[in-house]
Amino acid sequence: MVAAGLPDPELLGSPQQRALGTCALAVAMVHVMDVVNAERPPGSAPLSVQIGVHSGSAIAGIIGHRKYQYDLVGDAVNTAARMCGMSAPGRVCLSKATFKHVRGQFDLTERPPLNVKGKGKMVTYFLGGRTAPSASPSAAAGSPVPSAETGAAAGDAAGCSESSEGSGSSGSSSESSG
Repeated sequence: MVAAGLPDPELLGSPQQRALGTCALAVAMVHVMDVVNAERPPGSAPLSVQIGVHSGSAIAGIIGHRKYQYDLVGDAVNTAARMCGMSAPGRVCLSKATFKHVRGQFDLTERPPLNVKGKGKMVTYFLGGRTAPSASPSAAAGSPVPSAETGAAAGDAAGCSESSEGSGSSGSSSESSG
């Protein structure tokens, strides 16, 4: 699970920046599997990841008395996990909430509505590579568009059981994607 905008939402200040950073990280994670597989012993089964990203609010904090654990909870975290379950090996599945933040910046393929547990029918998207740089809202505002880095904060969450309005998978009383 990864969350953009935690613990400092100022690092990636807008939900769009968090979504872009999380999606760039997800694409990089899919591509790095080629390197991982090239270094595996001959004849071994190839490894792959499947990733889901959602943008929305989440709460993050430390829980526990004897063993401390940093945890992220909220509907956005659950939805990010559902997006991962709806994904496929070597693919990144986005919710419509994240799609709205990254359209025009990545190649996106709309999928037919899927029945998502606890959510009902949802339109989801497969994320492709980055489109050619253009005059994006964040570029026009003079702030850099994140590439393959992500943070955690109010923002997006990305996650999967195998392998949130923010992007990534968490946010301190803020947004997440996953």
